Amino acid sequence: MARHAVVDVGSNTIHLLVAEVDGGEVLPVTGEKVSARLGSGVEKSGRIEGERLALASEAIAMFARISALNGAPEPTVLATSAVRDAENGPELEEKVREATGLKMRLISGEEEATLGFRGAISALGDSWDGPALVVDLGGGSAQLIVGEASGGPLMQVSLPLGSNRTTERFVSKDPAKKKELRALDEHVKVMMPGWSLSSRVRVVAVGGSARTILRITRDKLTVERLRNLAAEVSEQPSAELSRETGLTPERARVMPAAITTLAAILEHFGREELTVARGGLREGTMLTLAEGEEI
Repeated sequence: MARHAVVDVGSNTIHLLVAEVDGGEVLPVTGEKVSARLGSGVEKSGRIEGERLALASEAIAMFARISALNGAPEPTVLATSAVRDAENGPELEEKVREATGLKMRLISGEEEATLGFRGAISALGDSWDGPALVVDLGGGSAQLIVGEASGGPLMQVSLPLGSNRTTERFVSKDPAKKKELRALDEHVKVMMPGWSLSSRVRVVAVGGSARTILRITRDKLTVERLRNLAAEVSEQPSAELSRETGLTPERARVMPAAITTLAAILEHFGREELTVARGGLREGTMLTLAEGEEI
């Protein structure tokens, strides 16, 4: 089986996945990540900080070397919301080209949604055959995609509701205050598309913040549980939450906003429970590459 590598340049974290694909299943060979937080401050300044650009370029160059050592010499490098939205995003593209000779692909919100949907559905396995609303919650944006496991996306939208962005905009205190999270909740619901979903459509969340929820609680992720969880993680400063849970300080800081956003989406569409999948953009890209398609 051929090996492929994907470097996912996100708003919070830069991820590497080297994998093989067998029968529609992504089989990881190795993976790495660096917390560069490219999206930090972009909401206010419109620019990625210079030090973060340098860190990101170094991380991507390192991941290119790791990919080659693991049998995938030409990784596909994809950049999402933070680079897409920043005025100086092209600077990172140039730094990556100079350091590695690779072309970093700046994908649109729609492309991100399509690849994320495919990766999420594949991660759910053969038992999943119904319609789903996939919420890919990143640092800078949230992709909402409705589709069938067999037929792919039917409706999709990219919204500026990533956990970095909403934390910077709504959460001025650490820990977050109840009134701040209430304001965020209202904002998320106003931003929701006017889709009428059948009762068969289940909500599936992907992304780092969604996976982090599974590290914090094993309970069913109902709206009530998510609301209570947002309150629980807001009872102490993010530094303390980081020490107690093993989360990075950056991830701990955005969790109140991330959980509140997912709860608001679930409640808006009248769904009873959230499912978290461990697949997403990288896995969807891997499946596409394995079929010989270009990204």
